Amino acid sequence: MGYPITSQGITTYLNSLTCGNGKAKFYSCLRALSRWLYHNGYIPENVIEKVSPPKTQKKLLPAVNQEQLEILLNHCHCERDKALINLLWYSGIRISEAVNIKASDFNWEEGTVIVLGKGNRYRKCLAGNGLVRQWFSEHDSFEVTKGGAQTILKRLKAESSIQCNAHSFRRGFCVYQVKSGLSTRVVQALGGWENITMVERYPKTFDFDNALELYRKVNGGQNFSK
Repeated sequence: MGYPITSQGITTYLNSLTCGNGKAKFYSCLRALSRWLYHNGYIPENVIEKVSPPKTQKKLLPAVNQEQLEILLNHCHCERDKALINLLWYSGIRISEAVNIKASDFNWEEGTVIVLGKGNRYRKCLAGNGLVRQWFSEHDSFEVTKGGAQTILKRLKAESSIQCNAHSFRRGFCVYQVKSGLSTRVVQALGGWENITMVERYPKTFDFDNALELYRKVNGGQNFSK
């Protein structure tokens, strides 16, 4: 079945496609064709101008959740690896920040750690949990480079089949904190994001059931059946 080179014909053709975000590529090709046909006198008007471009869905990037974190811990080969991924997930810091941390950077009374972040600026972050404290009570650092830490994550991904790169822990921290009830502004401050747009984009899996659960938590477990 052919489609006429008209606004309606192009719209009908695009709607018939089942390639999701791939529609945008077809639209781009048709736009170039329409312009060429119009400028060379084959059609009386540039018909693509009356056709709205297809909407594309942004791909949700992997974010390690709490259940996946436990699985990854079970695949760790040593206490250092366990402490590292715990710090990444519970603090939301970048892997480049984590590998440069020294034991003296922690304030365990406050539960924080000072890291050197982007732009050579120091900032305060959450210190993680007991596994992190136990490791740094006996070691001055993680004793691994950024490349070495990335190799650890690649191995964990291969052994667990869980998507876990450097930023999937940072996203996981963001999603977990938002779903736990913290505002995006608070999460932004805790994780050191300069742009709140990133914080707002990560928890896209936050649906009505998540919202209802949080609502009940904030309102003391209100039961509407009574």
